[in-house]
Amino acid sequence: MAIALDRFRIQGLIGRGGMAEVFRAVALDGPLAGQTVALKRLRPDLARDPGFVALFENEAAVTRRLRHPGIVEVLETGVAEGAPFIVMEYVDGRNLKEILARCGQRGILLPVDFAAYAAHVLAGALAHAHAGVDAAGAPLGIVHCDVSPSNVFVSRLGEIKLGDFGVALTPGAAGAPGPGALGKVQYLSPEQLRGERPTPASDLFALGAVLFELLTDRPAFPGRDVNEVGRRILAGEARAPSSLRRELPPALDALVLRCLSRDPAQRPASAAAAADEIAALYDPAVGTPLAIAAVVRGLFGAA
Repeated sequence: MAIALDRFRIQGLIGRGGMAEVFRAVALDGPLAGQTVALKRLRPDLARDPGFVALFENEAAVTRRLRHPGIVEVLETGVAEGAPFIVMEYVDGRNLKEILARCGQRGILLPVDFAAYAAHVLAGALAHAHAGVDAAGAPLGIVHCDVSPSNVFVSRLGEIKLGDFGVALTPGAAGAPGPGALGKVQYLSPEQLRGERPTPASDLFALGAVLFELLTDRPAFPGRDVNEVGRRILAGEARAPSSLRRELPPALDALVLRCLSRDPAQRPASAAAAADEIAALYDPAVGTPLAIAAVVRGLFGAA
């Protein structure tokens, strides 16, 4: 499907990564008329590279199949001026990386219920992605491969959404990069660092690393450089988050450590199982979108 650029009024660049640029835009006509959207475009300098085009097209194909309140929704996909596009819902808010950075600046930690609730939503989103099927009902075999704070968004209303399936793997993904090249090293599982193909258990390792960071505002595997971080992950040098935040309940400690296990078989059986377990580890009257919105508003103000 071709998408004409003149169907959208570009309002500004909101993000740039290794493969794509994301713009805030307003749809001028069609079924999205008047709606603010996020317009993701393969970088022009990469649009002539078949490998990057295949990766971007795989992201579009994968995310078109996913409809879940915890996943950034894809509204349209297509090509304009020779470059693939993805039109997504615009999440008006911040990502977890920004939120953690602001906490660090202020010398405070996120409420435990915020962290656990966010991990619960994220685990549910992963469960939906892992169970994704194609139009014929066949499993897609999706593994996100890049679960990290910068890819988890929190809206002004406190909605939490997983985005950026740019390096997601499916069994038939053309142009997929080597497994060891995926994601950010702080959140890569040992099997990925060994060059093995990621599995849903690899996403659970990343979930554990994200939850550790939400609870402590420190990386699960610290290091002076990526080599030291990778060595710690491969050696299984996981520490309990309570070593940095003593008031954390033992059950939360245990869950994080299981997710961060060097052995994938020791991690939760599935993202759905992890979501069920996390649901019992926070107060549902406190871990809510309304409370999340209030925390983020307190960190950044109303602007």
